Amino acid sequence: MLKVFLVDDDVFVRKGIQTLIDWESYGFEVCGEADNGEDALELIHQLHPDLVVTDIRMPVLDGLALIERVMDELLQPPSFIVISGYNDFEYAQRALRFGVQDFLLKPVDQEEIHDTLKRTSEKMIQRKEMTEYTKNLSTASLIKKFLSDEMEFAESMSISHPIMHSNQFTFAKIEVNGLDLDYAEIEMSIEGILNEYRGTEMIAFYDEAIGYYCIVVTDKFIDVNKLNLFGFLEGLEKQISKQLSLPVIIYAGDTVTDLMELSHSYHSACELTQYKYIFSDKTPVISNLVEKEQVYYIDIEHSYYDQMMEYMEENNKELIKKQVKIMLEHAVTKHLAKDAVRTIVNRMNHEVLKQIKEANKYDQEIPHFKEMVKSDQYPLTLDQLEQLWYSFLSECSELINELNNNRMKGTIHHIKKYIHKNYDKPITMKSIANEFFINPVYMGQLFKKTYGIYFKDYILNVRINEAKKLLRTTDLRVYEVAQKVGFNNPDYFVTQFEKAVGKTPSQYRKQLMNHIG
Repeated sequence: MLKVFLVDDDVFVRKGIQTLIDWESYGFEVCGEADNGEDALELIHQLHPDLVVTDIRMPVLDGLALIERVMDELLQPPSFIVISGYNDFEYAQRALRFGVQDFLLKPVDQEEIHDTLKRTSEKMIQRKEMTEYTKNLSTASLIKKFLSDEMEFAESMSISHPIMHSNQFTFAKIEVNGLDLDYAEIEMSIEGILNEYRGTEMIAFYDEAIGYYCIVVTDKFIDVNKLNLFGFLEGLEKQISKQLSLPVIIYAGDTVTDLMELSHSYHSACELTQYKYIFSDKTPVISNLVEKEQVYYIDIEHSYYDQMMEYMEENNKELIKKQVKIMLEHAVTKHLAKDAVRTIVNRMNHEVLKQIKEANKYDQEIPHFKEMVKSDQYPLTLDQLEQLWYSFLSECSELINELNNNRMKGTIHHIKKYIHKNYDKPITMKSIANEFFINPVYMGQLFKKTYGIYFKDYILNVRINEAKKLLRTTDLRVYEVAQKVGFNNPDYFVTQFEKAVGKTPSQYRKQLMNHIG
């Protein structure tokens, strides 16, 4: 709320102005009053109001003299509205020269005062926002200069800024996780939260990159708010997360005792972001938390990638989802850095997209393709990454399955011919899959879909039919027939033959002979 101070030697006028005007509706609250200019001057120095509503003709120190003194004595003087019972053109001219917002005559018209307050409130809010913006901008510019190592020691000693009077400085990165957020709105929200604290002139705040905001916290700021550093950061993290309804993580670098050393605090905060997925449940992330820990920039075993490709070729969504979780959890268990985790995701995606591109399909056919590509630029929690990655791989799996189906329609017929030509050899689903360079499980599924019979059953039927033919047309012994049609074990051949035909090979031959005789 903006603070307003009332000055008039008539107590009834003051009380009338205070009670008859709905100050709150214009964003004001009355912070004090005085019946003469001298008392008003002293109280304005103490209360620092944003607006002063004053009469002109008062004892001791009149309204115009009060305005002139305030303008001379205060670095940031309030705005003024003059209310007078005298229609004096000279007074009005002098008042306007002092930058008075408006000059109103008593008795004040209610609509007129309301219009004035509305205009004044809007101007003051804009001016306050611009002042805050300029102040933050200049502080941010100062901090960036220290971080860029452009600041010379002699130059730093000549700078007069509240933040320079502190003894300890901690650089912290505020990370807001999510895709395609309103980052300007987020920045304003964080600024609003910070402005609820006292001594904001002793901190610096600015945005750095997509989803990242920087804050330099000083010991003076911590002291004036009667907090400790971790307590402040923990509370700030919760406040921002609650207001934005988004996951927020704060990384606090090492505390330094000189702004000339701030780049060390900055770099240590940046290093802490690599611990993101390891300490996702222990935030804010501070140097003490990770001092005995280490992150690694290595890859996971290739078998994880092979297993994922197998599930995708099978278009098994449930197993793809599980494998995504397994791969990410394995990376966290191995204490892989944030960048190493993203490398794993990118490597898997590259293998998948390579297979799709080889079939002359375009990436744009994958709904989550753009989001997946952009995700490298945005901070995401492990859960957000897992969800996005699964959505992307699931869509790729469908496309790969469609491509494979089209390609395999011809291949599956070649496999059928291969079976009829090589049934007498020890062929298996795996051996044929290797022969045709396809996944055995996927081949089995497609074979069943194409011919309505399982692969193993089809081979068995081919062998049994060929065995019946040999039993009808040759005098080969049963074990010889078994070998001719690909059975190494005669007993197993007899069992399978009887199961399929309803009689043993010998009974089948005998029945044929009796029928001929």
